[in-house]
Amino acid sequence: MHRLKPHLTNIFWSNLNAGILAGSGLAMSVVFIRFAGKELYGQYLFVMAIVGLFSIISISGSRTVVFRAASLGCDGVYRQATNFSFLWSLLGIPTLIITGILFYLFKTKTLGMCLVIAALFFPFVTSLENWILFLKGKSEFYKLALFNLAKFLTSLLAIGAAILFTKDIIAILLTYFIIHSAFNILYHANVLKSLRNAKIDSGWKKQSYALTIMELSSIVFGRVDILLVAAFLPMDRVAVYGLVMKLVGVLITATKSTVEAVLPKIFKSKKINVNYFYKFFLLSFLVPIILSQLIRYPIIYIYGSKCDEVVPFVQLYLFAIPIYFLFLLLSNFMIKHQMNKEINYSTILSVIMGTILYIVLIPIYGVWGGIVSSILYFAVQIVASLAFLRKLRGA
Repeated sequence: MHRLKPHLTNIFWSNLNAGILAGSGLAMSVVFIRFAGKELYGQYLFVMAIVGLFSIISISGSRTVVFRAASLGCDGVYRQATNFSFLWSLLGIPTLIITGILFYLFKTKTLGMCLVIAALFFPFVTSLENWILFLKGKSEFYKLALFNLAKFLTSLLAIGAAILFTKDIIAILLTYFIIHSAFNILYHANVLKSLRNAKIDSGWKKQSYALTIMELSSIVFGRVDILLVAAFLPMDRVAVYGLVMKLVGVLITATKSTVEAVLPKIFKSKKINVNYFYKFFLLSFLVPIILSQLIRYPIIYIYGSKCDEVVPFVQLYLFAIPIYFLFLLLSNFMIKHQMNKEINYSTILSVIMGTILYIVLIPIYGVWGGIVSSILYFAVQIVASLAFLRKLRGA
């Protein structure tokens, strides 16, 4: 039991951090739905989806490299990888400005202006978030939880005030970007002061490019689907779909934080393999089975009866949780063994298949099509990852 104590402590703080993130997102959605309406929330989700989609420009795979390097004690990678990512992210400024101008001229002026505003803050809300992965790699989950608590409480209060007093999407997004940029700059400076050495993990830049392709998985999931829902359906449907993703996302975030709490040990250990986790994968199906019977009551209580239509969508999407759990483990075992080529192949395959599913199913089945596509998206990556890992002895 004594040996397990540090491990359990990390899981506790990691899940507390996940709870802070998820709680902030849920609280934001409640304020939007109750005081601004579904359409404004849909616009907010749409702009954030585009910003998230363009985050690939910052070579987002460098974040996972920072996580792995910090776990191995190579602190020098943080400085170099963050500078490298920041310089790439500068290309996101003209990209977002051009996109905003096109929206302003040919779609909606409001969303066009929002994208131009987002462009000005793009490097600070993408590459400078590497501090999160550094703290995770160092297993400083308690510090991460406290940092995020301060950041998201401030953000929630300020953005909530903007929603209540302006109900203007431009003011809301401007508030969001200012606060998140300021905190990221502050925490980035804090991490720079805490670096213990200048050790470099050789090949970090090469792996950053490779893992950026892998990042296409998380970028497509939660961004492209939102954009396609917005392209084919009204903005209030975007809000419904986004709310489903947000509610189940609480549990998906908890799943991710639990896995991340043990990742430093997995990266270091030569004995732990994928087979060890299959029993936990099977047990994880109890989560959607139980919660699908209970989820209606908190949704109606928190969001009101007008969100009753969200319940059946959530009940179905809950079954993405065990699929995501296995997908996350397999992905990190591939990272551990630096299977860069295999990571690229499996990710490109899943991105292509997932995008095809979204394009085909969303116009036909609406929100249902998006949810089914999201579940199948992870399933495709699991099959591809397993095929590659079986070739690697001891994975």
